Amino acid sequence: MNIGLSYMTKKRTILFLFLLFISICGLTAKEKYTIGFSQCGQRDNWRLKMEAEMERELLFHPDLSIIIKQALDDSETQIKQINELMNMGIDLLIVSPNEINPIQKVVEEVYQKGIPVVLIDRRIDSENFTAYVGGDNYEIGQFAAEYIGGKLNYKGNVMEIQGAQTISAAAERSRGFNDVLAKYENLNNVYKIHSFWSSTIVADSLPSGFAKHPDIKAIFAFNDGLAEDAVEALNANKLSTDLIIVGVDGLPTPGDGIEMVENGTLTATIIYPTGGKESIQLASKILHDEPFEKYNSLFSTVVDESNVRITRHQFQNISELQLDINKSMDMLKILNGRYHVQQILLFVLLVLFTVMIIFLLMYLSANKKLKQSNINLGKQKNEISSQNAELMRLSNELEEATKAKLRFFTNMSHEFRTPLTLIVGPLENMIDSADIPERFKKQVSLMHKNALRLLHLINQLMDFRKIENNKMQLQAAQYDVVSFLNEVIMPFYDLAEKKKISVLFETEERSINAWFDMDKLDKVVFNLLSNAIKFTPVNGSIKVSCSTLKSVVNKVWDEELEIKVADTGNGIPPNEVNHIFDRFYQAESSHGFMGTGLGLSLSKEFVDLHHGKIEVKSEVGKGTTFTIRLPLGDQHLNDAEKIETPVSHSARQPTKRSSEIQIDTIADKALALDFDETPTILLVEDEKDVREYIKDSLHDHYRILQAENGKKALEIIREEEPDLIVSDIMMPEMDGLELTRTLKSDLKTCHIPIILLTAKTSQEQKFEGLEEGADSYIPKPFNSKHLQIRVKKLLELRKKMQERYKGQLLINEDDKDLSRLDRKFLNKISQIVEEHLEKEELTVEELSQMLGLSRVHVYRKIKKLTGMSVSEFVRSVKLKLALNLIKTSGKTMAEIAYEVGFSSPSYFTKCFKDQFGMSPSEFGKRS
Repeated sequence: MNIGLSYMTKKRTILFLFLLFISICGLTAKEKYTIGFSQCGQRDNWRLKMEAEMERELLFHPDLSIIIKQALDDSETQIKQINELMNMGIDLLIVSPNEINPIQKVVEEVYQKGIPVVLIDRRIDSENFTAYVGGDNYEIGQFAAEYIGGKLNYKGNVMEIQGAQTISAAAERSRGFNDVLAKYENLNNVYKIHSFWSSTIVADSLPSGFAKHPDIKAIFAFNDGLAEDAVEALNANKLSTDLIIVGVDGLPTPGDGIEMVENGTLTATIIYPTGGKESIQLASKILHDEPFEKYNSLFSTVVDESNVRITRHQFQNISELQLDINKSMDMLKILNGRYHVQQILLFVLLVLFTVMIIFLLMYLSANKKLKQSNINLGKQKNEISSQNAELMRLSNELEEATKAKLRFFTNMSHEFRTPLTLIVGPLENMIDSADIPERFKKQVSLMHKNALRLLHLINQLMDFRKIENNKMQLQAAQYDVVSFLNEVIMPFYDLAEKKKISVLFETEERSINAWFDMDKLDKVVFNLLSNAIKFTPVNGSIKVSCSTLKSVVNKVWDEELEIKVADTGNGIPPNEVNHIFDRFYQAESSHGFMGTGLGLSLSKEFVDLHHGKIEVKSEVGKGTTFTIRLPLGDQHLNDAEKIETPVSHSARQPTKRSSEIQIDTIADKALALDFDETPTILLVEDEKDVREYIKDSLHDHYRILQAENGKKALEIIREEEPDLIVSDIMMPEMDGLELTRTLKSDLKTCHIPIILLTAKTSQEQKFEGLEEGADSYIPKPFNSKHLQIRVKKLLELRKKMQERYKGQLLINEDDKDLSRLDRKFLNKISQIVEEHLEKEELTVEELSQMLGLSRVHVYRKIKKLTGMSVSEFVRSVKLKLALNLIKTSGKTMAEIAYEVGFSSPSYFTKCFKDQFGMSPSEFGKRS
């Protein structure tokens, strides 16, 4: 026993020491990365500053090293050097392209080989690179133009000294500069010098520019060197030096941009950051798989006499800080060496200490094992006693998971309604069209049938979810059951005939009145007939019967309605009969027919809502009979389960059902409009395809505006007030309910009719939309003709309302065609007119000031609500006030005319006759 323990102890100790050694090696070893940098040239202080920033930043990244190649402004040399760097096995390439086109190909080759490429300062005409860092040259050009424009009060001629346009930086600066100048009519770029960075070209070309345009007021040079060359050329040719001269780079080194601004050689310089430091930081992120941005634009600013001293001071502080950093890094290297020595000693001590701990733990472990055995026995006892509780918890979690899945599928069902709108709607239009060839009509009808089948499945799932949440409400009324069943069975005759199945409907009475929910009982009977057709073989038969019988059990009702659906199909095995009403149950004897397992479960739920029962009897090989028993009368129903429906409407109202949604064929002439101007409709829908479908349905008769959410719709409404809005409910940023609430609570927009289109179809959701102020609510998928008619009717209703209000003096508070805000608005204007009757003309401006609205909103509002202009509406109010004065005052017509604010009795008489079809005197005589 002791020998075995000793052997195991040694084995474990050796294994531990080996793993510890590997861990120590892993801690001390770090992966090194090599960066290749292809510099396009090194002729100026700016590029020297870039490389100095890189070297400084590398001090903070000990796992990075850099190889720098200088191309000396030669593209062929740079291509060769990039290939050399690639062959050296670099991990990342930083490149400042000398020219766009020559260098682009080799940069793309490096990138396509999987080596990250960081562009610095200059770009290529391609997206085949990893990241870019540098100043925004387009923005720099804009800065220069805005600065010069401000100095010249945006009036004067400007000269542009460009760099080589084959370089992205120069091209972007020129584009940014000239884009800003183009915005100012009197600020003109009259002369451009293509310097190719050459001082000789500047000296030769500048006098010619001033000879052609002696009134040049400013010069923009693409770097400080070119700006200095321009100053020298001006002095050499004894030209005016009282010019605004702006350069780019803004280096703080002696003789460069900052100093030239300080001594007055340049008016201003734009600091152009080198990006050396940032390029190393970006390379580190890429190599270490850290998040990074592809485009990294660096900050630029204009330096002139107003800020040059503080800028100089800031650069000096930065230089001093950089020197301190270098000293700190040197000291850090010394301390790092000491740290490594101490680290090795610490690891040795740690190993020795760990070995001692292992032996101690092994000693203690032997003593604890016996105690642990007893503890484990106690734990097993506790675990056994807690397993029942755990099983209960798992059962609850499983139930919650099932509910979560059901919520997911219900939400997906709502989402399916949008694409179904774009399937069912166009298919119905095609079926309704005379243009579709006969050979395609069968395929289109097949597609339409299966789209409706999908809609039926979605509706089933949504019905099931409502039942799960106890939100399914019975809406029963009194109908004739015989007529109802006749209409339900009718569509199945053709299908049964094709399968050579006979369908028979039997009833002893010609009419039976019963209280039931037509939609729910329709789904029950329809599902039973569908299953019967599906499982009945060729030459079989189906019989539907309807009768009344005495209630077997004493309840609040004496009689019951019995509906039977019997078939001669395959039958159901006895072991499956008791499960067919279970949710999601699929019988093994379904003979290849697949379904959701919801149809019969929902049927039972609907029958239970009616306080009835559904039963099944089946025999394999002979057939199946489903029996439904519902109470007759209405004593078993509470008030919430009833709806008001006249008995004369006992015949079944046709419903849009999954197998037989009828397409309303309405002639286009029925949709023709009678408006002075084409109405404007705003479509608010986040799905582009749905917007296009609705637009195609309406654009023949209306002017269409579009928005993808409520927030953008509000912006459009502020600029161009539509006559009607058609909006989806579920949208990002601002949904349709919030949009409706916002518009209907704002006096400026509360009069605009709103139709809500949505995949949400429950009564609660419909009421929610209508409570927010929506004028109509149409569920998806919808028929385009249905939408067209609804739009037309709302607009016609608005027009009739305008005509009606021309004959009213004040708006009734219970007028349902106007919102509360609109009624208050019109009555307020009438009150203002009455209070200012002495004024001959009450202008729009005066009204808008008194109402606290803009002139445009007052005019639009009155026009939309009454169909009259502001002056017509004011005159109409005055004339209606005159009616009462003629009846009761006893004054002369001239006195009444002046009292209600007319300039002359003759004008009053003319307006009165135009309004009421008779003169004031004739009206007085009739009164």
